[in-house]
Amino acid sequence: MHALIAIDSFKNSITSIQANQLVAKRFAAHGITTTQVAIADGGEGTVAAWLANHAGGQAITASTVDLAQRPLTAMYGYFAAEKIAVIEVAAASGIQFVTPTLTPLVTNTYGTGMLIKDAIERGARKIILGLGGSGTVDGGAGILRALGYRFMAADGQELDMTGADLSRITRIDDQDILPQLAGVTFISAADVTNPLTGPNGAAKIFGPQKGLPADHVQTHDRALAHYMTVASGTVSAHEGDGAAGGIGFALRYFLHAQVQSGFQLLAAMSQLKTKVAQADLVISGEGQVDDQSFMGKVPIQLSQLAQTAGKPCYLLVGRQKGTNETFAKQGVTAVLPIVDQVMTLDQAMAQGPANLERMADRLARIISCS
Repeated sequence: MHALIAIDSFKNSITSIQANQLVAKRFAAHGITTTQVAIADGGEGTVAAWLANHAGGQAITASTVDLAQRPLTAMYGYFAAEKIAVIEVAAASGIQFVTPTLTPLVTNTYGTGMLIKDAIERGARKIILGLGGSGTVDGGAGILRALGYRFMAADGQELDMTGADLSRITRIDDQDILPQLAGVTFISAADVTNPLTGPNGAAKIFGPQKGLPADHVQTHDRALAHYMTVASGTVSAHEGDGAAGGIGFALRYFLHAQVQSGFQLLAAMSQLKTKVAQADLVISGEGQVDDQSFMGKVPIQLSQLAQTAGKPCYLLVGRQKGTNETFAKQGVTAVLPIVDQVMTLDQAMAQGPANLERMADRLARIISCS
């Protein structure tokens, strides 16, 4: 019996790599061999997944700033032979840095731009930027500023390009951009298709969860439209521009990025389809599965691959919302919540590894007897 284990992270509890290892340990105790694939969708864990699955990479630690311009160090992945860098927006500009006073009005993505610049100066000629987990709504202007773009106000002042500066732009100067940019290919790793502005835009859909005050949502949406107009001459509803608080727009329009699914990129790189076909069963999961899971979440994409290959697929999760029948239609054999006693959310997260290991042992006993 051979199992493919590809579990997404249980946020703030278990990483993908840790989850895979815990399950593999219990399966091995019952004579089940395994192949492990670290998995991510462009958000937290993307760099670790690439480094785990793709040979020749190294973790680079670089000095940068967070979304409030406070100094910090952040890590990205670099594959020197292929000149590829894999960077997470969340590393320097993530939602984990947001506080009640650090709203998108006073923050930007400059720190992510510093990481990109560091990678390019190191020799990277392909940048894969995972857009998940961002904490800003600056339209990616901070990234551009770190790469040499200058944003000017009507009085000739150069703007810092926090969210509040979006409405003040009158001109964008590209005379001092990083010379190597012309030879760099950018890939946006994201599954979000929202446009930059409008009812489904970055401010209205993602702003509140990043701390944008409700009474500023409409104003910020108009500011993003102004920014887009100054940059491109018009307001368009291009799919994906609203990803990561508008970083999608900056990458597409200024840096000519290709947009690809974070999961699909990783799946191709790790030959996931082939590994599913070679396994007898597939194990995936994450912290919670619900209706949103059917909109491209990692466990469901795995179960669909398993369904196509005719392999059973079990999801180990912290919490299930939705009926078993609904999940079964997507190739899920069974959803198995790992919490096996009454506990608070904080307790469940703290005890996540132990809970997952116990459930993995139960499942291994069932499988090994079948």
